[in-house]
Amino acid sequence: MTLPIRVLHVAESAGWAGGEAYLVRLAAALDRRRFALSVVVPETGPLTERLAALGVPTVVVPLHTRLLSPRTLWMLVQVFRRERPMIVQSHGARTNVYAKIAARLVGVPVVLVTVHNSLFDYEVGALRRRLYVAAERLTGPLADRVVAVSHAVGRDLVTRYGLPAEQVVVIQNGIDPTGFVPARPPGAARAELGLTPVARLIGLVGRLTRQKGPDLLVAALPTLVTVWPQLRCLFVGEGMLGPELRRQAADLGVASHCVFLGPRNDVADLVAILDVAVLPSRSEGLPFALLEAMVLAKPVVATRVGGNLEVVEDGQTGLLVPPEDSAALARAVLFLLDHPAEAAAMGQRGRERVLRHFSPANSVGALQELYWSAASRVAAAGTGSGRGRPAGRDP
Repeated sequence: MTLPIRVLHVAESAGWAGGEAYLVRLAAALDRRRFALSVVVPETGPLTERLAALGVPTVVVPLHTRLLSPRTLWMLVQVFRRERPMIVQSHGARTNVYAKIAARLVGVPVVLVTVHNSLFDYEVGALRRRLYVAAERLTGPLADRVVAVSHAVGRDLVTRYGLPAEQVVVIQNGIDPTGFVPARPPGAARAELGLTPVARLIGLVGRLTRQKGPDLLVAALPTLVTVWPQLRCLFVGEGMLGPELRRQAADLGVASHCVFLGPRNDVADLVAILDVAVLPSRSEGLPFALLEAMVLAKPVVATRVGGNLEVVEDGQTGLLVPPEDSAALARAVLFLLDHPAEAAAMGQRGRERVLRHFSPANSVGALQELYWSAASRVAAAGTGSGRGRPAGRDP
């Protein structure tokens, strides 16, 4: 088998969310002696900048046009023919469909698709969701393996998508603690934001979309600021709900307690100054925002959805609350603010849990083993040139 093995990822977007963070963390940790990584992106953006800094080449193919565009499919086929990857791995509903079809047309030996969150929870209309589900099920047999980022997503793929259990492999997201370290002391970050020393800070890091539940956090603020008048809530990220959240905060009389920061490159600095990290999501795969907060020993409050339950041990490494319940969210945040010693202990136990169970060795390491096993089978079958018949269902 010729080394390094060529691995080509197909990204859903070039923005910055969980799927893009997955790719950057993989690029940073991948063994370059065994694997050569390149990435297809739908456009240039934050993802391409971060990949370029890591020396990972990117190719632009406009995959975000519509569910299936013959021209876009043809462009992706041409990229696969030119790049000659041994392994293709894709991310996202539309992208997974394109990649599976193009890879099989070209004869890519190993085809993997990644599911970061349930397609049934995507923020799209009912008709579009049905089309996505139908396309995913129709093209499902074209993938050798479907990689789920959490056990919750894996179960969903079997029970609701109807995929064969043997086709689904769970590789939980992980984080390298040395790659998420504050660059400034807390006082400097607080001073930049104009925060007084007595201000208590909570915050949400993530896209401002309905899935992440920022509206539920805003709805909890009137209760919180009644008890803690100096409270400030940081929203780190951008999304279509931004203007609506500002109006909601004004209507509730808590606008002065909200700090909307938009996308930032100093997320570790901002998480480090939080008293409580909050993730009131309506659905989740396995969020990096929780792993990042916990690796910095921050107490967390999250909803009982998806992979959140795999990360947070309720009452031990954080607090879990029902989704869609802003009152329960407020009570949990108040408990941590009112009991700083218990909150600090939860944060420390959370850090230990992340270091033990969600390390790169458990995430990127498992993915590399999947790559190596699949490529070895292909080489043994005599199709290791980068072209040839599919690798089958047992990589």
